[in-house]
Amino acid sequence: MNCNMMKRLTSIAALAVVMTVGTTAVAADWGTIKGKFVFKGDVKPEKIVPNKDTEYCSKHELVDESVVVGDGGELSNVFVYLNPGRGKKLDVHPDIKPAAEPRILDNKGCRFEPHAMTVWTADKFEIRNSDDGIGHNTNASMLFANPKFNEQVTNGAPIMKQFTKSESYPSKVACNVHPWMNAYVLIRDNPYMAVSAADGSFEIANIPAGKHDFAFWHEAKGNLKDLKVGKDKADRKGQLEIDVPAGKTVDLGVIEITPALLGK
Repeated sequence: MNCNMMKRLTSIAALAVVMTVGTTAVAADWGTIKGKFVFKGDVKPEKIVPNKDTEYCSKHELVDESVVVGDGGELSNVFVYLNPGRGKKLDVHPDIKPAAEPRILDNKGCRFEPHAMTVWTADKFEIRNSDDGIGHNTNASMLFANPKFNEQVTNGAPIMKQFTKSESYPSKVACNVHPWMNAYVLIRDNPYMAVSAADGSFEIANIPAGKHDFAFWHEAKGNLKDLKVGKDKADRKGQLEIDVPAGKTVDLGVIEITPALLGK
């Protein structure tokens, strides 16, 4: 083997090592946050008595969903989302892809299902009506960054939407036919957001490593001002800076929410 060939092989081997190290470093430059919301108070969901399509809607056990709490105080429907600030773009982990199927908001049982949800602008959004023989409309007049709409939705013709811009806060969606029906939809141009589940838990994975502002929001109050998260408190906008280390999961633990914090 001549000298030139040896140098070439040495260079290729060195490049392979650099690429391997670089790939490992990039793969580690992402982190996760998680936590659990618990409501420290008593909630008695108010029963809803339908005043429209009463024969059909009265078959369903309808209650006010503004504060949904489990038997152990687990608080559902708290929005947590990374807020990079106006004009700032976030890197998105290569494993996070737009959903193959649309994100679905359904009119089902004379209520919206789910009551609270997130939509990434890379995903399609579909509104369905699963209440056979019952007419619904979807009033999204609370949108600001995206076009408002107020449309009828029938059993056989879902409404399809594609959003392009981030909304600063979750937007209320209502049905004018059945005035007790409402839901909240958070539309963002990045996938780093979550809604607490029935057990109060949430998790946002594969976040770019570094310090980020995260917003905490609940429909009963809006911005969760002064929410205590660990040793820190959210500001007046319900935002808190959280350091997300590369390759780590930041467990925020149990986050207690009092009735006063929700204006109750």
